[in-house]
Amino acid sequence: MKIGFIGLGNMGLPMSKNLMKAGYEVYGVNRSKPAEERFGQAGGKTGYSLSELAQEMDVIITCLPLPSDVYDVYFNESGLLKNARNGLILIDSSTVNPELNREIFEAASLVEIEFLDAPVSGGNSGAEAGTLSIMVGGNRWTFETVKPVFEAMGKRIDYVGESGSGSVVKLINQLIVGLHTQAVSEALALAKQTGLNIEQLVQILSASLAQSKILERHFSEFISKGDYAPGFALKLLNKDLNLVAELAEKSKVELPIGSRIKNLIQVASRSELGEEDMSAMLKFQLQRDEETRGSNPVKMFAVFLPMKDSEKSQKFRPEHLQFLEDKRNEGRLFANGRFVDGAGGLVIYQGRSKEEVEGWVKQDPYIIEGARNYEIHEWEMALGQ
Repeated sequence: MKIGFIGLGNMGLPMSKNLMKAGYEVYGVNRSKPAEERFGQAGGKTGYSLSELAQEMDVIITCLPLPSDVYDVYFNESGLLKNARNGLILIDSSTVNPELNREIFEAASLVEIEFLDAPVSGGNSGAEAGTLSIMVGGNRWTFETVKPVFEAMGKRIDYVGESGSGSVVKLINQLIVGLHTQAVSEALALAKQTGLNIEQLVQILSASLAQSKILERHFSEFISKGDYAPGFALKLLNKDLNLVAELAEKSKVELPIGSRIKNLIQVASRSELGEEDMSAMLKFQLQRDEETRGSNPVKMFAVFLPMKDSEKSQKFRPEHLQFLEDKRNEGRLFANGRFVDGAGGLVIYQGRSKEEVEGWVKQDPYIIEGARNYEIHEWEMALGQ
């Protein structure tokens, strides 16, 4: 069997190597040529275009960082769908939204080829060891046909349902990864501040109900070494949690804790920490704690934006919302909303002084264009639950 592998990064390269170890003839393509060269040095075949792979392979696996990358590889003129030979089986192991999986599945069906969504979990250590968890959506008989291919890369292989189901399972997995990552960061920050022996604490927690693979991974592979070179970059976790939020919204499921953590990880990923491993959320937590303990801590300010001109408010609403999104990405916006009776809106900022927040408010298109007035009050939040 001839297998094409597109995307030879932290996950794809070891996955492709394990396919070669299992005796498959593997042809690799990567946007970064040094990675493709490493694949060639490991025994893989290189120098092929996407269209050539689509014409000559039995199976093609894609493992790419972003949904836009996946879309391009499958749908562009020189891509897989428009050049696929009869009988080709396509497998996407990227983390994307399930709607994209279904779109590829339908397009593949029209040209009489097969497609499976098969995202993976287990990190690059699992990819190297061939112990990944692989969750597969699509036609069951297609899954059974290529199951030996999956078994060359993973330890737990599950068929979970129709097209898109694999990605739903993966996004739920990523939600829990995000929750656990922040839990580990907060717990270890608290331990550091109270003077505990962190290594001993992790050993205790690992033998207790607080044990988790994320705790073990983050501490043993990154935090204990003080080395945050990415196994899985924080910016990619941010991307995945945005996909989780989209899935939850479409499914009409509230994620009160998940939404808060998504915002924290989004702010961290926009900083220099975005290129580091997701375990660097501990560094982000420690930085924020240090700021809080400083002489000028961050506080919350409620900004009431009473209606002044309804026509201007309607006209400049897109610019206002983009302004708020920019402030959210900068870590300055806590929450925002509007009153359904048209009285105006409320924005909660995080800042060090009323003067600092007022400077931001005066940059709001609503204020610049005279659509709203504003009032600023320092705000103390008390949750009802």
